[in-house]
Amino acid sequence: MAFFGNLMNNYFYGKSGKGDYRIEDMPQNRFQLFGAVLKTRWSAMVGVNLLYVLFWLPAAAWTLLNYITLVSGATENVSGLFSTYLLILIPLIALTGPFTAGATYVLRNWARDEHSFVWSDFWDAVKANWKQALVVSVISGLMPYMLFMGYTFYGTMASTKSFVFMIPLALLFLVFIVWKLSEMIIYTLMVTYDLKTKDLIRNAILLTVGNLPLAVGVKLLTLVFPIIAFVLLFFIPSIELPVILVFCLLYLIYIPAFNRLITCSYSNALCEKYLNSKIGAPTNIGLRPENWDDTEYRPEDDE
Repeated sequence: MAFFGNLMNNYFYGKSGKGDYRIEDMPQNRFQLFGAVLKTRWSAMVGVNLLYVLFWLPAAAWTLLNYITLVSGATENVSGLFSTYLLILIPLIALTGPFTAGATYVLRNWARDEHSFVWSDFWDAVKANWKQALVVSVISGLMPYMLFMGYTFYGTMASTKSFVFMIPLALLFLVFIVWKLSEMIIYTLMVTYDLKTKDLIRNAILLTVGNLPLAVGVKLLTLVFPIIAFVLLFFIPSIELPVILVFCLLYLIYIPAFNRLITCSYSNALCEKYLNSKIGAPTNIGLRPENWDDTEYRPEDDE
């Protein structure tokens, strides 16, 4: 029982007393930093994930219900099913915003190789950022619904009236994609800087568009597990049930936190390069200083 209790404490509160890197032991680049953080925090990330995924369960349950309805053939009005599904999904996704901010704060600190307590820091960040987080998550919930309605309307108009209606449809797709990419950085901006909501959204979009190839690459990296699952289901449909069960289990215990650690590492790099450098805040946090050979060593720094 004592072992189980200590394990749960590590998941939800983290480990105290961990010594800092000596300068010569610090990572030299962000890939090394990510690897070092993952090696140290991989078990504690389970606690973050369990806490975070809890607030996605309503959306997951609603999605599962609609999936069962679709595959069972219980309705012939597929368009109506999707419309209702996406409409009800809006408040369910909105619910997750404050808790995304909480998880992002913890994982942003870890991505810098700074300490953070899962339970207390998670809830502190939820309380501090819930208003802006709700605005962001409401937009995130609206985006799929607006895209579907736009596709239905403009697609119909393009096929029956004029091909020119494909232009607003393409613009709608572009807005959707940019927003989904901006989501990877907007919560890090939220928990790091004191910005008005309009400035928060503007900076997230500018940083994303200004680094579009990198943003696309990071997004694809976070989609590796769904892509693998889709490929397996497409080529080996007979293993559908095991693939779905393993996929759901991985998401329940680990993948969302792992993906958010990736996006926090990416966001930290952009914030430090484009924002911190302009306001005199620290940059390259967690990385070995470029002039470390010239740094005077003091034993008390290791205490």
